[in-house]
Amino acid sequence: MFQIAVPSVLQQSTVSIGMMIVQAVVNPFGTQALAGYSATMRVENVFSLIFVSIGNAVSPYVSQNLGANKPQRIKKGYHAALVLDVCFSVIAFIVIETLHTQISSLFLGKDGTALAYQVSGDYMRWLGYFFIFMGIKMATDGVLRGLGIMRPFLIANMVNLAIRLSVALIFAPRFGIAFVWLAVPAGWLANFLISYVALRRSWPTDK
Repeated sequence: MFQIAVPSVLQQSTVSIGMMIVQAVVNPFGTQALAGYSATMRVENVFSLIFVSIGNAVSPYVSQNLGANKPQRIKKGYHAALVLDVCFSVIAFIVIETLHTQISSLFLGKDGTALAYQVSGDYMRWLGYFFIFMGIKMATDGVLRGLGIMRPFLIANMVNLAIRLSVALIFAPRFGIAFVWLAVPAGWLANFLISYVALRRSWPTDK
């Protein structure tokens, strides 16, 4: 229990701290840019709930089937989660591509400036192309947690955060606010790849 809980707590804590640091990077760009960024952060949080829920559902499913010595069911569950992630990613992309301005207006309202809407729209549409990376990352992380393989899970999520923070801190002040979000999909993808390699190496077999 301790070995599973501590990495999860560390992961959540460092992500929260990381997001505070990223917001500090955005602040110098002005209140309107911050408003646009914050609006899309809320949208990202809404869509991420779908993928987080899938990942959280996978974990106990994997644990139960691991205890029952049914590794094939674990694989089927993982594949089903990936299919769901793909489906919801496509839906998210379509919704964002067609309604990004209207979605931004829910948070920015009539008082939002052109800059706020531009930042929100650019950030949101960029994420829309890559939600699939978040989805498969969450599903794979869920399997790792279910199997109790926590060290690679923690490392993968730290690499994800490190990519996002380093690009934002180094490039955004020099080249523009877009670099705050350009690295987000790269972080998700790196997280998935590390988790997937760890999963392949530790995949349970029939005893």
